Amino acid sequence: MYEIALYVIEVLIVLLAAYAAITRNLAYAILSLLGISVLVAILFYMLGAVFVSVVQLAVFSGAVIIMFIFVFVMTKGGVPRDEYEE
Repeated sequence: MYEIALYVIEVLIVLLAAYAAITRNLAYAILSLLGISVLVAILFYMLGAVFVSVVQLAVFSGAVIIMFIFVFVMTKGGVPRDEYEE
């Protein structure tokens, strides 16, 4: 059962990574990257690396996702120029 859970998490990570690379919507890409970081932290925890899991959540889910949200706001969400007023 434990191995099946690991395989499911690994498949979800790969699918979310592919979706983040393919999607043209910046908000969905950011959310999929957040999902990847949480799943990787869960994977580390299940493998016994608790400290690495906490660091993964603190650094990537905290700091890097905030940076991506900042980029999202600065680029106005990836909306083309003719669809918003300046």
